[in-house]
Amino acid sequence: MILQTYLPIEISSILKYIGIFLLAFLVYLVHRILIRPYLYLRKYRKYSNVMTMNTFLPLIGDFKNSIDCMNNNKVHYAFRKEKSKEFAKYDIHAALDGPTPCISILSSKAIEEFIQLQKTSNIDRLFINYGITAMIPHSLVGRKSGQKTMQRRKNMTTWLGLNGASSYIPHMIDCCKKILDSMDNEKEVNIMHCMNTLTFDVFIDILFGNDVEKLVSDLHPYINDDGKVEDLSLRDILIRIGKCYIEQYYNITTFIAPFLAENKLVNPYKRNDKNLTVFRESIRKIAKSSKDTTSVGYKFMTNQNCTEEEKLDDLIGIMLAGTETTAHSLVSCLYFLNKYPEALKKLREELKREGFTKTDDFINQCTVEKFQSCTYLNSVVKETLRRDTAVSETFDYVSSSDIKICDVPIKKGTKIRIDAVSSHFDERKWLEPESFIPERFDFDSEFYQKSKKMGKVADIYSRRSFSHGNRNCPGQSFALLEMKLVIAYFVTHIDFNYSKEDLSNENIGFGMGSQFVPNITIRKL
Repeated sequence: MILQTYLPIEISSILKYIGIFLLAFLVYLVHRILIRPYLYLRKYRKYSNVMTMNTFLPLIGDFKNSIDCMNNNKVHYAFRKEKSKEFAKYDIHAALDGPTPCISILSSKAIEEFIQLQKTSNIDRLFINYGITAMIPHSLVGRKSGQKTMQRRKNMTTWLGLNGASSYIPHMIDCCKKILDSMDNEKEVNIMHCMNTLTFDVFIDILFGNDVEKLVSDLHPYINDDGKVEDLSLRDILIRIGKCYIEQYYNITTFIAPFLAENKLVNPYKRNDKNLTVFRESIRKIAKSSKDTTSVGYKFMTNQNCTEEEKLDDLIGIMLAGTETTAHSLVSCLYFLNKYPEALKKLREELKREGFTKTDDFINQCTVEKFQSCTYLNSVVKETLRRDTAVSETFDYVSSSDIKICDVPIKKGTKIRIDAVSSHFDERKWLEPESFIPERFDFDSEFYQKSKKMGKVADIYSRRSFSHGNRNCPGQSFALLEMKLVIAYFVTHIDFNYSKEDLSNENIGFGMGSQFVPNITIRKL
């Protein structure tokens, strides 16, 4: 009798609490998806120097631009090039990452003020527990710019600077040779996979030394989207998992129920976390097994001022930054050299003059000083990074207090990023910005002189491939050297052709997150 009386009361109470929870969650969703983003846009529409979307699109926000691009066979950031004239009218963009407010820095003036606010600690890095930063939660990428973080950054810059990087030139050349040896004449080659393999192999030796080669080649379980487990190398896991964590950033669950994403309670977050754990533990094992005291990885892992997790995440972070971004940029560079044969011809002529030829002595031709003296090669790399930069926006920052940029108020806690694409196509600063013209970076060229005469020489903040401020890319010197060496090796050893379809697509791109995976055919010289 007591049990019969108790059960209906208990069930009624449970249903009541469920109803309260669902109502509270509905209110939360309405506020997050509708009210907050609408009030945010309405606030900024009254500022003439702030760009906002013309029509409020709940939930999707400014992601619509990327979605439209991909639906029209364009790279997801092509809209930044297409709308560069519109972007150039404003200092900042009050954007919506789905329903989440985000300030995007557009003008050079805004970047200058952004940098000054960094110096006074009013703007600093923001850690978010989804997307790429979730792969390396203890790395310096998402840490505030305190003394310890900046020392870690200084270490990384020193260990991967030109002085240290030059000693790895023979290894880079060996990796180039292995990749070319694996390619068959007149057959299609997945050039993105080849470049990922090349840059990964370069970094593995730099980080851990030759004594871990077997461990790196071992296979590890990886859970695919369909739940099936596949055995993959660490290189392939890094490529796949990096893409998965980028896609997290655009997943609807990330925005309507971030607690599910941040705590890895549902897929794809739960599945990605399991795959990441396998990768992290494998890298930890490799790092501990390496006995090469001259390697960069040894310096990371013996840094007494960092915890074990910080050491590991800095290692994985530099692997991500040093392999994926460089690989994408190399694919872009070869694409433009194929699309603009006059540039390729001019580059080959310069390399020949400087002694870079297809001989067994190629390794002895390569020095840092010699690469720096190759004006046109340097210009080709700079123009590639302008024309198709690997990352369309910087990592996230946050305002730590109420601030103003270009007289526009930004509330404490607002997410902030620097747009790294639109300024590269600003017609006020670049002559013929949509064309691939390396001469624009050669002070002695006719094109540069013509640009200068027309007042179209870009200022320092108009080039954004490596970002700006005290948290710009710490590995840029190494990345530039690697790009120059690989391009010099490839163009002196092979002819290469992208598909006619790819070459005719004016809105193709190969930056991070691109849907384009090009195949090329080669002919060894």
